[in-house]
Amino acid sequence: MSGHVPVEAYRSRIESIAGGLSILMPSRRSKLLAAFIIFWLAFWLMPFVGVMPIESNGKTMSHAIAPPPVFYIPWSIGGLFALTMLAWTTAGNERVTIDTDTLAVRREAFGIGYTRRYAVSSVRALRVVDDASSTSSFGGFGRGDPFGLRSGSLAFDYGAKTIRFGSGVDAAEARYIVSRVIAAKPALASTT
Repeated sequence: MSGHVPVEAYRSRIESIAGGLSILMPSRRSKLLAAFIIFWLAFWLMPFVGVMPIESNGKTMSHAIAPPPVFYIPWSIGGLFALTMLAWTTAGNERVTIDTDTLAVRREAFGIGYTRRYAVSSVRALRVVDDASSTSSFGGFGRGDPFGLRSGSLAFDYGAKTIRFGSGVDAAEARYIVSRVIAAKPALASTT
Protein backbone atom coordinates (compact mmCIF):
# COMPACT_ATOMS: atom_id res chain seq x y z
CA MET A 1 0.00 0.00 0.00
CA SER A 2 1.43 3.33 -1.04
CA GLY A 3 -0.64 5.53 1.25
CA HIS A 4 -1.32 8.06 -1.51
CA VAL A 5 -4.64 9.76 -1.95
CA PRO A 6 -6.42 8.14 -4.91
CA VAL A 7 -6.45 10.16 -8.12
CA GLU A 8 -9.91 11.48 -8.95
CA ALA A 9 -11.35 10.57 -12.33
CA TYR A 10 -13.01 13.21 -14.47
CA ARG A 11 -16.76 13.33 -13.89
CA SER A 12 -17.51 14.74 -17.34
CA ARG A 13 -17.52 12.90 -20.65
CA ILE A 14 -16.25 14.45 -23.87
CA GLU A 15 -17.17 12.89 -27.20
CA SER A 16 -16.41 13.90 -30.77
CA ILE A 17 -19.46 14.55 -32.94
CA ALA A 18 -19.81 15.63 -36.56
CA GLY A 19 -18.16 19.05 -36.75
CA GLY A 20 -17.44 19.44 -33.04
CA LEU A 21 -17.74 18.09 -29.51
CA SER A 22 -20.35 16.98 -27.01
CA ILE A 23 -19.57 17.40 -23.31
CA LEU A 24 -21.73 15.88 -20.56
CA MET A 25 -21.15 17.32 -17.07
CA PRO A 26 -23.00 16.51 -13.84
CA SER A 27 -24.85 19.27 -11.99
CA ARG A 28 -23.63 20.45 -8.62
CA ARG A 29 -24.54 17.66 -6.19
CA SER A 30 -25.50 18.36 -2.61
CA LYS A 31 -26.71 15.63 -0.27
CA LEU A 32 -27.49 18.21 2.40
CA LEU A 33 -29.64 20.27 0.03
CA ALA A 34 -31.40 17.13 -1.25
CA ALA A 35 -32.15 16.04 2.34
CA PHE A 36 -33.51 19.51 3.14
CA ILE A 37 -35.78 19.49 0.07
CA ILE A 38 -37.10 16.00 0.94
CA PHE A 39 -37.77 17.16 4.50
CA TRP A 40 -39.51 20.30 3.19
CA LEU A 41 -41.64 18.24 0.78
CA ALA A 42 -42.77 16.00 3.65
CA PHE A 43 -44.20 19.05 5.42
CA TRP A 44 -45.45 20.47 2.13
CA LEU A 45 -47.67 17.39 1.69
CA MET A 46 -49.41 17.80 5.07
CA PRO A 47 -52.22 20.12 3.90
CA PHE A 48 -53.05 17.68 1.11
CA VAL A 49 -52.97 14.62 3.35
CA GLY A 50 -54.77 16.39 6.21
CA VAL A 51 -57.89 17.10 4.15
CA MET A 52 -58.14 13.66 2.57
CA PRO A 53 -61.23 11.78 3.65
CA ILE A 54 -60.70 8.89 6.06
CA GLU A 55 -62.84 5.77 5.91
CA SER A 56 -63.76 4.34 9.31
CA ASN A 57 -66.42 1.69 9.97
CA GLY A 58 -67.76 2.09 6.46
CA LYS A 59 -68.23 5.84 6.89
CA THR A 60 -66.19 8.49 5.12
CA MET A 61 -65.17 11.39 7.31
CA SER A 62 -62.66 14.20 7.33
CA HIS A 63 -61.22 15.88 10.40
CA ALA A 64 -59.91 18.93 8.62
CA ILE A 65 -61.44 21.77 6.70
CA ALA A 66 -60.12 21.99 3.16
CA PRO A 67 -58.45 25.27 2.21
CA PRO A 68 -60.01 27.28 -0.60
CA PRO A 69 -59.15 25.99 -4.10
CA VAL A 70 -57.12 29.12 -4.91
CA PHE A 71 -54.71 28.04 -2.16
CA TYR A 72 -53.63 24.99 -4.18
CA ILE A 73 -52.28 27.00 -7.12
CA PRO A 74 -49.27 28.66 -5.40
CA TRP A 75 -48.89 25.61 -3.16
CA SER A 76 -48.59 23.34 -6.21
CA ILE A 77 -46.15 25.74 -7.94
CA GLY A 78 -43.93 25.66 -4.83
CA GLY A 79 -44.03 21.88 -4.74
CA LEU A 80 -43.23 21.61 -8.43
CA PHE A 81 -40.27 23.96 -7.95
CA ALA A 82 -38.99 21.87 -5.02
CA LEU A 83 -39.34 18.63 -7.01
CA THR A 84 -37.51 20.21 -9.96
CA MET A 85 -34.64 21.35 -7.74
CA LEU A 86 -34.49 17.92 -6.07
CA ALA A 87 -34.19 16.29 -9.50
CA TRP A 88 -31.51 18.81 -10.55
CA THR A 89 -29.39 18.42 -7.42
CA THR A 90 -29.57 14.61 -7.46
CA ALA A 91 -29.63 13.68 -11.17
CA GLY A 92 -29.10 16.83 -13.23
CA ASN A 93 -26.66 17.17 -16.11
CA GLU A 94 -25.36 19.89 -18.35
CA ARG A 95 -24.73 18.89 -21.97
CA VAL A 96 -22.67 21.29 -24.05
CA THR A 97 -22.72 20.62 -27.77
CA ILE A 98 -20.42 22.56 -30.07
CA ASP A 99 -20.74 22.13 -33.83
CA THR A 100 -19.86 24.27 -36.83
CA ASP A 101 -22.20 27.17 -36.04
CA THR A 102 -23.86 26.55 -32.63
CA LEU A 103 -22.77 26.21 -29.03
CA ALA A 104 -25.71 24.74 -27.11
CA VAL A 105 -25.94 24.42 -23.32
CA ARG A 106 -28.68 22.03 -22.17
CA ARG A 107 -29.57 21.64 -18.50
CA GLU A 108 -31.70 18.59 -17.78
CA ALA A 109 -32.71 16.00 -15.22
CA PHE A 110 -34.35 12.70 -16.16
CA GLY A 111 -34.45 13.82 -19.81
CA ILE A 112 -36.49 16.97 -19.10
CA GLY A 113 -34.82 20.34 -19.43
CA TYR A 114 -34.12 23.37 -21.55
CA THR A 115 -31.49 24.31 -24.11
CA ARG A 116 -29.87 27.67 -24.82
CA ARG A 117 -28.24 28.03 -28.24
CA TYR A 118 -25.48 30.52 -29.00
CA ALA A 119 -23.92 31.43 -32.37
CA VAL A 120 -20.33 30.15 -32.37
CA SER A 121 -19.27 33.20 -34.39
CA SER A 122 -20.23 35.44 -31.41
CA VAL A 123 -18.70 33.28 -28.66
CA ARG A 124 -15.49 34.79 -27.28
CA ALA A 125 -12.95 33.93 -24.57
CA LEU A 126 -13.96 30.45 -23.44
CA ARG A 127 -12.23 30.15 -20.09
CA VAL A 128 -12.09 28.72 -16.59
CA VAL A 129 -13.44 31.05 -13.90
CA ASP A 130 -13.46 30.93 -10.14
CA ASP A 131 -16.78 29.48 -9.07
CA ALA A 132 -17.26 31.78 -6.09
CA SER A 133 -20.56 30.18 -5.07
CA SER A 134 -18.77 26.93 -4.17
CA THR A 135 -16.10 28.61 -2.05
CA SER A 136 -17.92 31.51 -0.44
CA SER A 137 -21.16 31.46 1.46
CA PHE A 138 -22.92 28.19 2.26
CA GLY A 139 -23.28 26.23 -0.96
CA GLY A 140 -24.18 29.30 -3.00
CA PHE A 141 -27.04 30.51 -0.77
CA GLY A 142 -25.29 33.81 0.00
CA ARG A 143 -24.97 34.53 -3.72
CA GLY A 144 -28.57 33.58 -4.50
CA ASP A 145 -27.60 30.47 -6.50
CA PRO A 146 -27.77 27.39 -4.27
CA PHE A 147 -28.58 25.08 -7.19
CA GLY A 148 -25.77 26.17 -9.51
CA LEU A 149 -28.03 27.28 -12.34
CA ARG A 150 -26.34 30.67 -12.87
CA SER A 151 -22.78 29.81 -11.92
CA GLY A 152 -20.08 27.38 -12.89
CA SER A 153 -16.39 26.88 -13.48
CA LEU A 154 -16.62 27.60 -17.22
CA ALA A 155 -17.57 30.82 -18.97
CA PHE A 156 -17.56 32.58 -22.30
CA ASP A 157 -18.45 36.06 -23.46
CA TYR A 158 -21.45 36.44 -25.74
CA GLY A 159 -21.78 40.04 -26.80
CA ALA A 160 -22.03 42.14 -23.65
CA LYS A 161 -22.96 39.16 -21.45
CA THR A 162 -20.91 36.45 -19.75
CA ILE A 163 -22.45 32.98 -19.90
CA ARG A 164 -21.44 30.59 -17.10
CA PHE A 165 -21.93 26.84 -16.94
CA GLY A 166 -20.27 23.72 -15.54
CA SER A 167 -21.51 24.01 -11.96
CA GLY A 168 -20.65 20.37 -11.21
CA VAL A 169 -17.00 20.46 -12.27
CA ASP A 170 -14.13 21.99 -10.37
CA ALA A 171 -11.33 24.14 -11.79
CA ALA A 172 -8.97 21.26 -12.67
CA GLU A 173 -11.61 19.45 -14.69
CA ALA A 174 -12.75 22.73 -16.23
CA ARG A 175 -9.19 23.38 -17.46
CA TYR A 176 -9.17 19.94 -19.09
CA ILE A 177 -12.52 20.63 -20.78
CA VAL A 178 -11.34 24.02 -22.07
CA SER A 179 -8.13 22.49 -23.46
CA ARG A 180 -10.13 19.85 -25.36
CA VAL A 181 -12.61 22.42 -26.71
CA ILE A 182 -9.88 24.88 -27.78
CA ALA A 183 -7.98 22.05 -29.51
CA ALA A 184 -11.12 21.28 -31.54
CA LYS A 185 -12.33 24.89 -31.99
CA PRO A 186 -9.41 27.36 -31.59
CA ALA A 187 -11.59 30.36 -32.49
CA LEU A 188 -13.47 30.01 -29.17
CA ALA A 189 -10.37 31.16 -27.27
CA SER A 190 -10.24 34.44 -29.17
CA THR A 191 -11.02 37.58 -27.19
CA THR A 192 -11.73 39.72 -30.25
